[in-house]
Amino acid sequence: MKNLSIRIKLIIIFIVIKILPLIFIAYIAYMGVIKLDTYLNKSTTFLFNQSKEIIINTANASIEDSIKNLDKKSQDSLEKISYEIANNIAEFLYERDKDLLFLSRVDLNQKVLENFYEAKTKSIIVHDEYFYDDETNTYKTKEELKKIEREQKTANLKENEKEFNYIDPIEFKTKNIPIYKEISFFDLNGNEKYKISSINPEKLNVSDSKNTYVKAEKYFDEISKLNKNEIYVSDVIGEYVGSKIIGTFTKEKAKKAGIEFEPQKYGYAGIENPLGKRFEGIIRFITPVFKNNEKIGYISAALDHRHIQEFTDTVNPTSINLKQNIADASLGNYAFIWDYEGKSIAHPRDYSIFGYDKNSGEKVMPWLSADVAQKFYSSNKNINEFLKDYPKFEEQSLNKKPNLKQLKEDGNVGLDCRYLNFAPQCEGWMQLTQNGGYGSFIINWSNVWKLTTAATIPYYTGKYGNTKRGFGFVAIGASVDDFHSAANKTREDVLKILNNQTNSMSEIMSENQSEIKTFIDALINELTIITFAMIILIIIIALLMSSYLSRKIEHILIGTEKFANNELDYRIKVTSKDEIGQLENSFNEMAEKIEQLIKEEKILNNTLEEKIIVETSKQKEQEQLLIQQTRLAAMGEMIGNIAHQWRQPLNALGLVLQNLKFSYDIGELDEKMMDKSINKANILTQNMSKTIDDFRKFFKPNKAKEKFGINENVNKAIELVESTFEHHNIKLKKEFSSNELEFNGFPNEFSQVILNILTNAKDALLERNIENPEVIVQTKMENNNIFISIKDNAKGIDVDIINKIFEPYFTTKEEGKGTGIGLYMSKIIIENNMNGKIEVSNEENGANFTIKLPV
Repeated sequence: MKNLSIRIKLIIIFIVIKILPLIFIAYIAYMGVIKLDTYLNKSTTFLFNQSKEIIINTANASIEDSIKNLDKKSQDSLEKISYEIANNIAEFLYERDKDLLFLSRVDLNQKVLENFYEAKTKSIIVHDEYFYDDETNTYKTKEELKKIEREQKTANLKENEKEFNYIDPIEFKTKNIPIYKEISFFDLNGNEKYKISSINPEKLNVSDSKNTYVKAEKYFDEISKLNKNEIYVSDVIGEYVGSKIIGTFTKEKAKKAGIEFEPQKYGYAGIENPLGKRFEGIIRFITPVFKNNEKIGYISAALDHRHIQEFTDTVNPTSINLKQNIADASLGNYAFIWDYEGKSIAHPRDYSIFGYDKNSGEKVMPWLSADVAQKFYSSNKNINEFLKDYPKFEEQSLNKKPNLKQLKEDGNVGLDCRYLNFAPQCEGWMQLTQNGGYGSFIINWSNVWKLTTAATIPYYTGKYGNTKRGFGFVAIGASVDDFHSAANKTREDVLKILNNQTNSMSEIMSENQSEIKTFIDALINELTIITFAMIILIIIIALLMSSYLSRKIEHILIGTEKFANNELDYRIKVTSKDEIGQLENSFNEMAEKIEQLIKEEKILNNTLEEKIIVETSKQKEQEQLLIQQTRLAAMGEMIGNIAHQWRQPLNALGLVLQNLKFSYDIGELDEKMMDKSINKANILTQNMSKTIDDFRKFFKPNKAKEKFGINENVNKAIELVESTFEHHNIKLKKEFSSNELEFNGFPNEFSQVILNILTNAKDALLERNIENPEVIVQTKMENNNIFISIKDNAKGIDVDIINKIFEPYFTTKEEGKGTGIGLYMSKIIIENNMNGKIEVSNEENGANFTIKLPV
C-alpha cells in the first residue's frame, strides 16, 4: 500500500463500497424472479399477444401524433424566427433614427460628416466568385466552407451523454461596408453644403427630384413640415434590376427565351444567378437642423439597402445552420421582406425587389396577374396612372395566372402584393399583420404544400407610424414535406423493429422458461457466499484506509498550523511516495521558499520605504506650490469679489455719518442718537471684517483630511462670488440634495475647486455677452457616489480644445487674465487628493462640469 497512488486507493474504496448496494439489488431481483416465475408460466402467451397488439397500435398512434406535433413545433419555430428577424430589423432602423438626431444636434461641417460616415460600418457575409459549369448547367465556386471542428464529439460527463447534440458554426467570409451610402447637410432651399457620398460626391440642389437618387425621391415639400426631432423616412428606393428568366439562369433557358447567355446583365439571384447585378437601394432619413431655435437646414442619411437584405438573405430557416453565405431560392425555403403596402423590398432573387426607372424616376411596372395586365394594355395609360385607381388585392386566387408577356418582353417581374393576384398568400400575409404581431398558414403553391409566415417589423418612425404594420413584415416560406420526412422515416424504422422483435420474443420466451429454474438455484448459492465475504472485506478495508488517510492528513494539518503560527523552520516528515507523500514534500519546498522570500522582502521594504518617503515629499511640495500659484492667481479675482461684498456696507456706513452730521447741524445730536449711530457703524464694520476673515480662511490650505459637508462648502464658495454675480446680473440657481452629503477630504481645497469653476463660468458668460446669463449648481447622491454639477448657458466649450482644458498652463483667456493652472490644480485636488473624478461635457446650452466623489 505504501507505494500505491491515492487515486488507486480511492478506486479500491469506491469499488468495494459499490458492491454492497449491488448485492442488495441482486437480492431484491432474486426475490422478484422467484415470484415472477410462477406468474410467467401461466400468463406468458396471453401477455405476449396483448402486448404485441398494444405496441403496434400505440406506435401507429404515436407516429401520427408525432407528425402533428412536429408540424406544430416547426410552425411555431418558423414564426419565432420570423418574429426575431423582424424585431432585429426594427432595432437596426431605430439605431439610424438615433444617428440622425445625434447629427442634428452637433455643429456640422464637412469633417464631422466624414468622420461619422467612416465610423459607421457593419459586417456583411460574402461569398467567393462563381463560374458557370457547362457539364452540370449550374454555378460553382472554389470556395470551401469549413466548420469549426472539435476534438471531443461526445459528452465529457456521463450525466450529459443522453441526446448530446451540438451545431458548430461555419466560418463564413465577411467584410465591413459603410452603413450609409450618403450623408449630407443642405439648407432650407435644398442646396447641399456638406456631403460625403458613394452615390454622387457633387453637391446638388435636392429640391429638384432629378438631383435625387435614381431621380425617384420627391421628399422636399414634405420635409418642410417637419418639426424639431421629427424624422422623414422614405420607401426603399433603387433602380430596378430585371430578368427574363425565372429560376437558375442556364444556357438552355437563355436560348429558349431568345436571349444571349449573359447572366451578368440580369438580376442577381443567389445560387440561381450569382453573376447577376445586385439591387442597389437606399432608405432616406431626414430631420431638420435648428440653431438658436431657428431651422437652418436639414441633415440627410441614405441607408445602404444591402444591410436590410443581410437580415434575410443570410438566413436558411430549415437548415441545421441558420446562417448561409448565398441563398438558394429554388429549394423554396427562404426569408424575404415586404414593406407596409405589400411591395417586395428584400428577396434572394433581386429581380423580385420592387424598383424604379433611373431615367424617368417613375416606378417600374410590377409583375401583374394576367387579368389585370389585360385591362392595363387596353387602357392605353401609363402603368402608374393605371394602378393609381385600380383595386388592390382583387380576388386573389391560385386559379389566376401571371402575365408572362412582361417577363418575356421587358423582364419586369418586381413583386407588389397589391396586384400579384395569382398569389393569394399576399392577402394572407396582409391579414396576419393587420394588427401587428405575427403568424403563419399553409398553402399549396406550385403543387407543393408550403408553410409561410409573416411577422410585423415594429418600426413606427415617420409615415411608418400610420400603420400597425410599421415598416412592413418579414415572411418565410418552407416546404411541409421537409418537416414530415423525419416522422415518416421513424414510422418505417419502428414498424421494422416491431416485426423483428415480435419474432425474436416468441423464440426467446420458450427457451428462457427452462433456463429460469436452473438460473435461480445457482443464483441462490452464489449470492449467499459472495454477500457474506464482501461484508467482512468491506469492514477490514474501510478501517485500514480511513486510518491510513487520517494519519497522513493529520501530519499536513499540524504542519500548516505551525507554519501559520510563524514557525517557518518546521518541516513535515515524508513517509511515503504516493500523492500525499508528494504533497508533504511540496509543502516542505514551499515553506523553504516562503521563508527565503520573507527575508528578502524585509530587506527590500526597508530600502523601498525610504525611496517612497522621499518621492512622496517631493510630489507634495510640488502640488502645494501649484496650489499656492493657483491661489495667488485667483487673488486678483478675490479682491474684486471683496470690493463687491464691501460696497453695500460702505454705502450704509456713509449714510450713518451723514445722519450724524445732519443731526449735529440742526442741534438734535444727543447721547441716544450717538449710541444708536455708533452701534450701527460697529455692526457694519464687523460684517466687513467677517468678509476679510472668510476670504483669509478660504485660502488657508488643510493639512489633514477631515469630514465636511458638501452643501456647506459649496455654499462657502458661492458666498464669495455672490455679489460679483449679482453685479453682473448673473442668475445663480442652487439645486442641492435634501439630505446633507458628507465627505472625508480637504474642505478648503474642495471649495477652491468650486470657486475656480464658478469664476470660469462667470468669465465665459461675460466674454460671450450672453443674454439672461445663468449658472446652475446641483448636488446629489447616486450609487454610493456624491455628484456636484455646475452648468452654465455660455454655449459650451469648443470641441477642438475641450480635451485640453485640464492640462497645465492651457488657457483661452487673454495674456495676463489667466494662468492656465486653475483647472489643472482642480483636477489634481479632486482626482489625486480626494480619489474622485472631474469631467466636462457640452450640453444643449453650455458647459457642464461634473465632480464625482466616492463615499
